[in-house]
Amino acid sequence: MTRSFQDYLLRARAKWGEKFSASSLDVRFVTFYENQKRIKIDTCGTVITGTVGVTTGWVPVFILLRTKRSFGSAWTLTPSDIILAVQRGREYVEVPCTPSA
Repeated sequence: MTRSFQDYLLRARAKWGEKFSASSLDVRFVTFYENQKRIKIDTCGTVITGTVGVTTGWVPVFILLRTKRSFGSAWTLTPSDIILAVQRGREYVEVPCTPSA
């Protein structure tokens, strides 16, 4: 199952108009938002896993949803977070280090 980031942007722009800004959405997380694969990240020395979601509002940010049942999260994804691995089957496979945009 995939979801379209471009469709999300269109819906948000239609809802919020000129107030909407995607400037806080780190492009490194777009692929993981779309394919909904679990990722492992290092955020300030803490390694956590989850899927990528997005907050509501006119200046959204990506968030890390820890479980399939999560509706929100305290973990916002920022340019300082390091993507370590993506889940393939039951294991996490390391990904090349990707610098923030």
